[in-house]
Amino acid sequence: MKLFKIATLLSALTLAVGGLCAKPIPGPKGGRIVTADAPHVEFFVEKDRTVAITFYDAALKVIALGAQVISVVAEAKSGKVQLTLEKTATGFSSKQPLPEGDDYTVVVQVRDSAGAKPKNYRVLFHDEICRECKRAEYACSCDTAGGAGHKH
Repeated sequence: MKLFKIATLLSALTLAVGGLCAKPIPGPKGGRIVTADAPHVEFFVEKDRTVAITFYDAALKVIALGAQVISVVAEAKSGKVQLTLEKTATGFSSKQPLPEGDDYTVVVQVRDSAGAKPKNYRVLFHDEICRECKRAEYACSCDTAGGAGHKH
């Protein structure tokens, strides 16, 4: 009986670690899907470094924006910058670009409605292109994304 409990515990731990190390979902625009469940939220940095936030259903088809409220804060080396966002048909777009440089955290806060509890998602912003998947590093969808063996 004791051996059964140990085996069950090891199986549960293996599944939990596997879930934490799951391969990232590639965003349809080339950005990073920050949510594990639908509606999915894609964080995408445009060529002019403005940010686009787009919402998708479980099949990664664009959906219309509901009552969601989003905020984006770049925690750059020069200081924190709150981006001003405009609503679009499918999400939000920032009015100003991300701060210069990279290797800093961007916090995307998602609320299902104005009064709902916020969910924070952190994106380590690196603008370089991944050699394996050819996506920007912040949106890398490789099996090794975020791991110690993954080089910028």
